[in-house]
Amino acid sequence: MRKFISLWLLWVPLVWLSGCSPEYNWRELSVADDRAVVMFPARTQTEQRKIDVQGLTLAFSLTSAAVGDAVFSIGYASLDETVSPAKAQMLVDAFVQALYRRVGQSVPAQAAAGEVFTLETDVNGRPSRLLGRVLVHRGMLIQVVVSGPTQSLSRENASEFMRSLVLR
Repeated sequence: MRKFISLWLLWVPLVWLSGCSPEYNWRELSVADDRAVVMFPARTQTEQRKIDVQGLTLAFSLTSAAVGDAVFSIGYASLDETVSPAKAQMLVDAFVQALYRRVGQSVPAQAAAGEVFTLETDVNGRPSRLLGRVLVHRGMLIQVVVSGPTQSLSRENASEFMRSLVLR
């Protein structure tokens, strides 16, 4: 009986503590040099690197958070004021095409710039989804992506992340 009580006293606090650490812990974060705010479901990490796209070298920052196998991210790069609107559109198109290629699909003709798109695919034999949006806002190229296995990434959580983007 004493062993049972000891186990029970250990089990009750563990159950209580597990309820205090939800899998999704949404928090607001300002990104893209304060040009946007987005809600992340967990702590974030930011990495920066130089990338070459459409003949331009961009300082690209990627802020992301992971919950299980799902990854929530926003990437951004400041565009030089000499980048024309046509060149900015070419950059948006290149980023959208890269996301489609990442999942082995071709970009449909009706893909609208700046709009959220959803891709369903298999990754390592597991059904997966990717939601993306690429746009230019106040001289900043912004790419918002959430991806992961459909088993661990619900449409609701993916959509919540995408809807949370507020441009300033």
